Amino acid sequence: MIKIIGGGLAGCEAALQLACRGFEVDLYEMRKGGAQTPAHKTDNLAELVCSNSFKGTQSTSAHGLLKNELKTLGSFLLQAAEKARVPAGESLSVDREMFSKEVERLIAESKKITLHPKECAELASEAPTLIAAGPLCSNALAEQIKELTGGEFLRFFDAIAPVIDSDSIDYSQAFAMNRHEKGETADFINCPLDKETYLEFVKRLQEADSLEEKPFEKKELFEGCLPVEEMARRGTDTLRFGPMRPVGLGKHYAVIQLRAENAQKTLYNMVGFQTRLKWNTQKEIFRLVPALKNAQFARLGSMHRNTFIQSPKLLDNTLKFNSNIWFAGQITGAEGYTEAIATGWYAAWNMANALQNKTPDLLPQGSCIRALVEAITAPNEDFQPMNFNFGLLPRPENLRKSEKKDFLIKQSQKNLIIFI
Repeated sequence: MIKIIGGGLAGCEAALQLACRGFEVDLYEMRKGGAQTPAHKTDNLAELVCSNSFKGTQSTSAHGLLKNELKTLGSFLLQAAEKARVPAGESLSVDREMFSKEVERLIAESKKITLHPKECAELASEAPTLIAAGPLCSNALAEQIKELTGGEFLRFFDAIAPVIDSDSIDYSQAFAMNRHEKGETADFINCPLDKETYLEFVKRLQEADSLEEKPFEKKELFEGCLPVEEMARRGTDTLRFGPMRPVGLGKHYAVIQLRAENAQKTLYNMVGFQTRLKWNTQKEIFRLVPALKNAQFARLGSMHRNTFIQSPKLLDNTLKFNSNIWFAGQITGAEGYTEAIATGWYAAWNMANALQNKTPDLLPQGSCIRALVEAITAPNEDFQPMNFNFGLLPRPENLRKSEKKDFLIKQSQKNLIIFI
């Protein structure tokens, strides 16, 4: 019997992978027992919190290449995401509720998985254990991990973007269009700002009150998911070269993109607008945007605690901590939805091999998942959470810049074919 702590993306992927290999699995999820986190809203398995997007699907993008690997390797959660997909151009965005329901169905129908609706903070067990509690693990479990790892334990914080009721958008001040008009259908609602409005918008963000930081929050923001107000404070044009860049959307000074949150397109997410501003302040500032002057918010942005271990000092290249415990998901420092699924798959693969007394069978050098795992387990004195990106993949130094991406794509595809 294998114990998995956490019914998020990594935990559910790992449970399904181990079950299909014949292992009995005890899956624990504290939110099923009534406990809650500052960011989750339901007790659903694999609930998506920060965004409803798994990012790009094109094989010419880093995240697209990572998804191709997971699909080739039989990821259950990528299949669930495809079933719950909503239009979003070249991105894999899903209906959150539909996605969670599909994952719940897969878990419930597995005869090898027993779902325990309660917290599990006891790590002193003879059962092989996978800790996939995510970045919002309970205080009790966090203390157990801290004791287990000898204090090698860190925190960082990221934020959630607001969601808007589609009926409250002023479509006379907005337009539907994918960037560079890619795709047959326009999956984004674009809210343009002229220069005067943009400058006022940025000024208000720079001066706005954020929720008061606790002492341990300071300087612990993840660079890949900065609050919009923090970006604004870095310079007047930072947002115009970030989430509000107008490139490929016509001759506008700045543009806010909205992406569908559900299949019915009744809710839209403000793309790249994660924030920790006070709720009333959010309403006042975001309604400065002409298309959002009457916006009704189904969910306002908020800040939540993310916890991760110092994986380079604690885990080997199979994500194993000791002979009985493995880690997976964002708690390892693998930042992102697809990355969580990838580490869940990888940890399950290695647990299965270890429990069958097989020699560790690492994925090939040059594969996306191996590169991601090496990024979070290789020696690093200044370790921070990492999304998967092309920069993690090895490549010959003599290639011209224009040749590198093609080389990386072919290398990943070739290596997986050999592995399988």
